[in-house]
Amino acid sequence: MLSNHSAPTRPSQIAVLLSCAFFSIPLFATTLIGMDIDNVAKKAEIVFEGEVIQSQPQLDSNSGIINTYITFRIVDLVKGGFSGDSIELKFAGGELNGEIVEVSGSTLPKLGESGIYFVESTSADMLNPLMGWSQGHFLIKNEGGRRKVHTVDDNPVTQIQSVSAIPLVIKAPNKLIQDNEGIAAGVTVRSRALTNTEALSADDFKRQILDMLEN
Repeated sequence: MLSNHSAPTRPSQIAVLLSCAFFSIPLFATTLIGMDIDNVAKKAEIVFEGEVIQSQPQLDSNSGIINTYITFRIVDLVKGGFSGDSIELKFAGGELNGEIVEVSGSTLPKLGESGIYFVESTSADMLNPLMGWSQGHFLIKNEGGRRKVHTVDDNPVTQIQSVSAIPLVIKAPNKLIQDNEGIAAGVTVRSRALTNTEALSADDFKRQILDMLEN
């Protein structure tokens, strides 16, 4: 469970805007730096397939900001030494008593959602505990009875491959991410206009992540 204190400013964060239904509060200004899928996997404390079984917004008495405590049922632990069958993570933002607080670029996992989650830390106090926010947040969708992996903005993932071995002189620089549509380098998605490329199954996705972690 994450502790309930005000979130520190992180080196990779340059500009975040929390906006409410009735007013806007420029609390943190944050822009995320794009990551390689290699680093998303290797730097995560734990990686798991799970399902959101509870979402509980609470008002932080110190900061006055709404945080949402999300409980996941762990279906399959891909990486890490976590021993429980469920885990609670804290995300900044949420809806409470008609007031909505949103952190720009951060998507809260929804109740009933299934996915694969790359958790940066299970103990540090963060705006979003997932690696690179959207870069460590993948959805599992049922497509014709088959469990397929999508990005958090619902683009089918067709391939993941390591890019860490690419020489820096020819490797594209990491991009800055300012919304929830950022994906890690090495993750290939299918355009919505192209339907002939099949998305990776959840099992294949996890298997490729394990292969990446072993190399």
